[in-house]
Amino acid sequence: MGDGSGAPEVPGSEIGRRGLLRGALGGTAAAGIGLTVGTAGQAQAAGQDTATGTDGATGTDGATGADGAAGADGAAGATEAGAARERARRRGDGHPVSLRWLGVAGWELAFEGHHILVDPYLSRQEYRVPGTGAIDADRPLEPMPDLVEHVVNGHLPAPPDLVLVTHGHFDHLLDVPHLLDRPAWQEHPIRTLCGETSWHLLRGMGTSRARTDGCVVLTGGEVLRFPAGPTATTPAYTVEAFRSLHSQYGGHGFFAPGTLNDPPAQVRTLGDMREGGTLAYQVTVGADRLRVMFLSGTANFVEREVSGARPDVLVLGVSGQTAVHRYVERVMEALGAPPVVVPSHHDDMLTSLRGPEPDLAASVNKAAVESLRTTVAAYGARVLEPRHLRTLEL
Repeated sequence: MGDGSGAPEVPGSEIGRRGLLRGALGGTAAAGIGLTVGTAGQAQAAGQDTATGTDGATGTDGATGADGAAGADGAAGATEAGAARERARRRGDGHPVSLRWLGVAGWELAFEGHHILVDPYLSRQEYRVPGTGAIDADRPLEPMPDLVEHVVNGHLPAPPDLVLVTHGHFDHLLDVPHLLDRPAWQEHPIRTLCGETSWHLLRGMGTSRARTDGCVVLTGGEVLRFPAGPTATTPAYTVEAFRSLHSQYGGHGFFAPGTLNDPPAQVRTLGDMREGGTLAYQVTVGADRLRVMFLSGTANFVEREVSGARPDVLVLGVSGQTAVHRYVERVMEALGAPPVVVPSHHDDMLTSLRGPEPDLAASVNKAAVESLRTTVAAYGARVLEPRHLRTLEL
């Protein structure tokens, strides 16, 4: 953990990796890493620039010569050589790594022909007690399969290999049964990684036996390779699970706590979908091409569980932490100040994904994003702000 100065200690082996990505975010041409909204073609057509940051690659190196030009040339050469290595590592076989925000805490991570969904909640049903913003525990569940199909057909072109579930609340798990049992995906093996309560909820919600038998029930601490195989072979990717915590509001509690030890007889209301313990995940592409951490489903975490992890990209829940002390600061310090932070779980959970883009943009909590931006800037990190159903290419 850092000393409180805003400059946490980072292991030496990470300095070049993190520094080069910071350089890319600073608009450094040598780094040659572009993070754009939408596909490369969309970005070019829209005239979008690559994301720019607050510090350049040379600033992270600190490699300046005392003898003037010769030292500067040497530093530039070292930076360029390191950037070339970083470009080759991230480029892999030429396929980009991309994130697509599905709204609320939902994400698609795609790379090299693999697709991973995280908390894919698309229905966005009414959840409030009339006249208030509070969640109505007795409100009936109202999944919207037509809307789910609209989003899948328009924006999720391939079935996922995995579905990662952070916890059992409706705004994370409600649409997973429909997605798992889509007829168009039946021939594709899909594994769901989740906690025990989420597994029991999937069973209670009528998910097919074939899909629930394929669930991998986690407790946190697992490091799984895909596909399975000997350590001597390079996996397509790995997934590490971390025990985590739910957001805690002003009253220090949260909606629908509790766990399940068996499938419920019925899952009928919002309150029937219990939290059941929360998980976080880190996906590493290839041997070590890119590390993306999803602390995305809540705005809380267990500091000692994730301490020492070093993601390149952090997807971070940003709402509901009013009772959590120094939430963002502790995350940044525990993770060695990841250079790229993407906010999550920061829209109104209601505006339909069929809606026009301005309506969806208006549903975002801009104040939470700006607060996050200000806080992580002190650690040399940059916020990449997602848009609904658009991709961020890494």
